[in-house]
Amino acid sequence: MHLMQTRPVAIVAALIAVLALIAGCSKSAESGKDLPDAATLLTQSTETTKNETSVHMRLTVQGEIPGLALESIEGDLTSVPAVAAAGSADLLFMGQRLQGIEFVVVDGILYAAMSAGAFQDFGPAADVYDVSAILNPEIGLANVLANFSDAKAEDRETVNGVETVRVAGTVSAEAVNKIAPQIGATEAVPATAWIAEAGDHALMQITLQTAPEGSITMTFSDWGKPVTVTKPAI
Repeated sequence: MHLMQTRPVAIVAALIAVLALIAGCSKSAESGKDLPDAATLLTQSTETTKNETSVHMRLTVQGEIPGLALESIEGDLTSVPAVAAAGSADLLFMGQRLQGIEFVVVDGILYAAMSAGAFQDFGPAADVYDVSAILNPEIGLANVLANFSDAKAEDRETVNGVETVRVAGTVSAEAVNKIAPQIGATEAVPATAWIAEAGDHALMQITLQTAPEGSITMTFSDWGKPVTVTKPAI
Protein backbone atom coordinates (compact mmCIF):
# COMPACT_ATOMS: atom_id res chain seq x y z
CA MET A 1 0.00 0.00 0.00
CA HIS A 2 2.91 2.35 0.64
CA LEU A 3 3.91 1.96 -3.00
CA MET A 4 0.38 2.78 -4.08
CA GLN A 5 0.43 5.92 -1.94
CA THR A 6 3.55 7.39 -3.51
CA ARG A 7 4.18 7.15 -7.20
CA PRO A 8 0.60 6.81 -8.56
CA VAL A 9 -0.73 9.54 -6.31
CA ALA A 10 2.17 11.82 -7.14
CA ILE A 11 1.41 11.37 -10.81
CA VAL A 12 -2.29 12.00 -10.28
CA ALA A 13 -1.60 15.18 -8.31
CA ALA A 14 1.08 16.37 -10.69
CA LEU A 15 -1.08 16.00 -13.72
CA ILE A 16 -4.02 17.82 -12.15
CA ALA A 17 -1.83 20.85 -12.86
CA VAL A 18 -0.91 20.41 -15.86
CA LEU A 19 -2.03 19.55 -17.43
CA ALA A 20 -5.91 16.05 -23.15
CA LEU A 21 -6.96 14.60 -26.07
CA ILE A 22 -10.38 15.12 -27.59
CA ALA A 23 -10.97 12.49 -30.16
CA GLY A 24 -11.61 13.90 -33.52
CA CYS A 25 -10.01 17.14 -34.53
CA SER A 26 -11.53 17.69 -37.96
CA LYS A 27 -10.47 19.93 -40.81
CA SER A 28 -12.46 23.08 -41.42
CA ALA A 29 -14.10 23.89 -44.72
CA GLU A 30 -11.82 26.94 -44.79
CA SER A 31 -8.74 24.83 -44.18
CA GLY A 32 -5.52 26.57 -45.24
CA LYS A 33 -7.16 29.74 -46.62
CA ASP A 34 -5.73 33.09 -45.51
CA LEU A 35 -4.46 31.87 -42.16
CA PRO A 36 -3.89 34.53 -39.48
CA ASP A 37 -0.40 35.41 -38.29
CA ALA A 38 0.74 32.79 -35.80
CA ALA A 39 2.66 35.17 -33.53
CA THR A 40 -0.32 37.53 -33.26
CA LEU A 41 -2.68 34.67 -32.52
CA LEU A 42 -0.38 33.33 -29.81
CA THR A 43 -0.13 36.77 -28.20
CA GLN A 44 -3.92 37.14 -28.20
CA SER A 45 -4.41 33.67 -26.72
CA THR A 46 -1.73 34.31 -24.10
CA GLU A 47 -3.55 37.41 -22.86
CA THR A 48 -6.87 35.56 -22.73
CA THR A 49 -5.39 32.59 -20.89
CA LYS A 50 -3.72 34.83 -18.30
CA ASN A 51 -7.13 35.99 -17.11
CA GLU A 52 -8.85 32.61 -16.93
CA THR A 53 -9.73 31.19 -13.51
CA SER A 54 -11.34 27.84 -14.32
CA VAL A 55 -11.33 25.13 -16.97
CA HIS A 56 -12.30 21.55 -17.75
CA MET A 57 -9.31 19.56 -19.00
CA ARG A 58 -8.70 16.16 -20.51
CA LEU A 59 -5.13 14.97 -20.83
CA THR A 60 -3.89 11.92 -22.72
CA VAL A 61 -0.40 10.49 -22.99
CA GLN A 62 0.59 9.06 -26.35
CA GLY A 63 3.49 6.64 -26.61
CA GLU A 64 6.06 6.36 -23.85
CA ILE A 65 7.39 9.08 -21.57
CA PRO A 66 10.06 7.83 -19.14
CA GLY A 67 8.94 7.98 -15.52
CA LEU A 68 5.35 8.82 -16.41
CA ALA A 69 2.77 6.16 -15.67
CA LEU A 70 -0.25 8.25 -16.58
CA GLU A 71 -2.50 7.16 -19.44
CA SER A 72 -5.19 9.84 -19.12
CA ILE A 73 -6.74 12.30 -16.73
CA GLU A 74 -9.90 14.38 -16.85
CA GLY A 75 -11.25 16.93 -14.44
CA ASP A 76 -12.15 20.49 -13.46
CA LEU A 77 -9.78 23.08 -12.04
CA THR A 78 -10.40 26.48 -10.50
CA SER A 79 -8.23 29.14 -8.90
CA VAL A 80 -11.07 31.14 -7.27
CA PRO A 81 -11.90 31.65 -4.51
CA ALA A 82 -9.05 29.22 -3.87
CA VAL A 83 -7.22 26.55 -5.85
CA ALA A 84 -9.30 23.39 -6.12
CA ALA A 85 -9.55 20.46 -8.52
CA ALA A 86 -11.47 17.23 -8.97
CA GLY A 87 -11.46 14.45 -11.53
CA SER A 88 -10.26 10.95 -12.33
CA ALA A 89 -7.21 9.33 -13.89
CA ASP A 90 -6.07 6.09 -15.51
CA LEU A 91 -2.56 4.88 -14.65
CA LEU A 92 -0.29 2.05 -15.74
CA PHE A 93 1.96 1.18 -12.79
CA MET A 94 4.32 -1.79 -12.59
CA GLY A 95 2.32 -3.55 -15.26
CA GLN A 96 -0.97 -2.98 -13.46
CA ARG A 97 -3.62 -0.76 -15.03
CA LEU A 98 -5.36 1.44 -12.45
CA GLN A 99 -8.47 2.97 -13.95
CA GLY A 100 -10.82 5.66 -12.76
CA ILE A 101 -8.80 6.80 -9.76
CA GLU A 102 -10.73 9.70 -8.31
CA PHE A 103 -8.90 12.69 -6.87
CA VAL A 104 -9.85 15.93 -5.16
CA VAL A 105 -7.71 18.89 -4.14
CA VAL A 106 -9.34 21.30 -1.71
CA ASP A 107 -7.81 23.69 0.84
CA GLY A 108 -4.41 22.65 -0.50
CA ILE A 109 -4.90 19.00 0.51
CA LEU A 110 -4.86 16.06 -1.90
CA TYR A 111 -7.46 13.35 -1.48
CA ALA A 112 -7.42 10.25 -3.67
CA ALA A 113 -9.49 7.09 -3.86
CA MET A 114 -7.08 4.28 -4.67
CA SER A 115 -9.99 1.90 -4.21
CA ALA A 116 -13.61 2.55 -5.12
CA GLY A 117 -15.16 5.24 -2.95
CA ALA A 118 -12.47 5.15 -0.25
CA PHE A 119 -10.80 8.56 -0.24
CA GLN A 120 -7.62 9.05 1.74
CA ASP A 121 -5.86 12.22 2.86
CA PHE A 122 -2.43 12.39 1.23
CA GLY A 123 -1.44 15.72 2.75
CA PRO A 124 -0.47 18.98 1.02
CA ALA A 125 -0.91 18.71 -2.74
CA ALA A 126 2.01 21.10 -3.20
CA ASP A 127 4.34 18.45 -1.75
CA VAL A 128 3.97 16.55 -5.02
CA TYR A 129 2.85 19.37 -7.32
CA ASP A 130 1.45 22.89 -7.05
CA VAL A 131 -1.95 22.37 -8.68
CA SER A 132 -2.35 26.11 -9.20
CA ALA A 133 0.32 25.96 -11.91
CA ILE A 134 -2.03 25.28 -14.82
CA LEU A 135 -3.88 28.60 -14.39
CA ASN A 136 -0.99 30.59 -12.98
CA PRO A 137 -0.25 33.32 -15.54
CA GLU A 138 3.45 33.27 -14.67
CA ILE A 139 4.19 29.55 -14.91
CA GLY A 140 1.14 27.88 -16.45
CA LEU A 141 -0.52 27.60 -19.84
CA ALA A 142 -0.24 31.32 -20.54
CA ASN A 143 3.52 31.11 -20.01
CA VAL A 144 3.73 28.10 -22.34
CA LEU A 145 1.97 30.08 -25.08
CA ALA A 146 4.21 33.09 -24.43
CA ASN A 147 7.30 30.93 -24.93
CA PHE A 148 6.45 29.49 -28.36
CA SER A 149 9.24 30.00 -30.88
CA ASP A 150 9.33 29.59 -34.67
CA ALA A 151 5.54 29.56 -34.67
CA LYS A 152 3.73 28.83 -37.92
CA ALA A 153 -0.01 28.71 -38.62
CA GLU A 154 -0.49 25.41 -40.44
CA ASP A 155 -4.20 24.83 -40.96
CA ARG A 156 -7.72 25.23 -39.64
CA GLU A 157 -9.32 22.44 -37.63
CA THR A 158 -12.46 22.09 -35.53
CA VAL A 159 -11.87 21.10 -31.90
CA ASN A 160 -14.86 20.51 -29.61
CA GLY A 161 -17.03 22.27 -32.17
CA VAL A 162 -14.81 25.35 -32.18
CA GLU A 163 -13.07 26.60 -35.32
CA THR A 164 -9.37 26.78 -34.50
CA VAL A 165 -6.07 27.55 -36.16
CA ARG A 166 -3.37 24.93 -35.68
CA VAL A 167 -0.07 26.57 -34.76
CA ALA A 168 3.17 24.58 -34.67
CA GLY A 169 6.52 25.54 -33.16
CA THR A 170 8.65 24.81 -30.11
CA VAL A 171 8.28 25.71 -26.43
CA SER A 172 11.29 26.46 -24.25
CA ALA A 173 12.44 23.82 -21.78
CA GLU A 174 12.11 26.38 -18.99
CA ALA A 175 8.42 26.96 -19.74
CA VAL A 176 7.70 23.22 -19.96
CA ASN A 177 9.44 22.53 -16.66
CA LYS A 178 7.63 25.36 -14.91
CA ILE A 179 4.22 23.91 -15.65
CA ALA A 180 5.34 20.29 -15.18
CA PRO A 181 8.71 19.89 -13.43
CA GLN A 182 8.46 16.10 -13.56
CA ILE A 183 9.05 16.20 -17.32
CA GLY A 184 12.60 17.47 -16.87
CA ALA A 185 12.98 18.95 -20.36
CA THR A 186 16.56 19.85 -21.29
CA GLU A 187 15.88 21.54 -24.62
CA ALA A 188 13.04 23.20 -26.50
CA VAL A 189 10.07 20.87 -26.99
CA PRO A 190 8.13 20.56 -30.29
CA ALA A 191 4.61 21.79 -29.68
CA THR A 192 1.30 22.35 -31.45
CA ALA A 193 -1.50 24.61 -30.21
CA TRP A 194 -5.07 24.80 -31.48
CA ILE A 195 -6.38 28.33 -30.86
CA ALA A 196 -9.91 29.57 -31.48
CA GLU A 197 -9.82 31.84 -34.50
CA ALA A 198 -12.78 33.96 -33.38
CA GLY A 199 -13.78 35.61 -30.13
CA ASP A 200 -11.15 35.84 -27.41
CA HIS A 201 -8.87 33.25 -29.09
CA ALA A 202 -9.17 30.65 -26.36
CA LEU A 203 -6.65 27.82 -26.22
CA MET A 204 -8.59 24.69 -27.14
CA GLN A 205 -5.83 22.11 -27.30
CA ILE A 206 -2.08 21.76 -27.00
CA THR A 207 0.38 18.93 -27.64
CA LEU A 208 3.91 18.79 -26.21
CA GLN A 209 6.34 16.27 -27.69
CA THR A 210 8.09 15.66 -24.37
CA ALA A 211 9.98 12.50 -25.37
CA PRO A 212 11.24 11.04 -28.67
CA GLU A 213 8.48 8.42 -28.59
CA GLY A 214 5.94 10.16 -26.41
CA SER A 215 3.75 13.24 -26.19
CA ILE A 216 1.14 14.82 -23.95
CA THR A 217 -2.05 16.31 -25.36
CA MET A 218 -4.33 18.54 -23.30
CA THR A 219 -7.75 19.59 -24.52
CA PHE A 220 -9.76 22.34 -22.83
CA SER A 221 -13.40 23.33 -22.58
CA ASP A 222 -15.71 25.34 -20.33
CA TRP A 223 -13.20 28.12 -19.81
CA GLY A 224 -14.54 30.40 -17.08
CA LYS A 225 -17.39 28.11 -16.05
CA PRO A 226 -17.79 28.13 -12.23
CA VAL A 227 -16.30 25.05 -10.59
CA THR A 228 -17.37 23.78 -7.17
CA VAL A 229 -15.21 21.17 -5.45
CA THR A 230 -16.43 19.47 -2.28
CA LYS A 231 -14.11 18.01 0.33
CA PRO A 232 -14.64 14.24 0.38
CA ALA A 233 -15.68 12.38 3.52
CA ILE A 234 -12.78 10.46 5.06
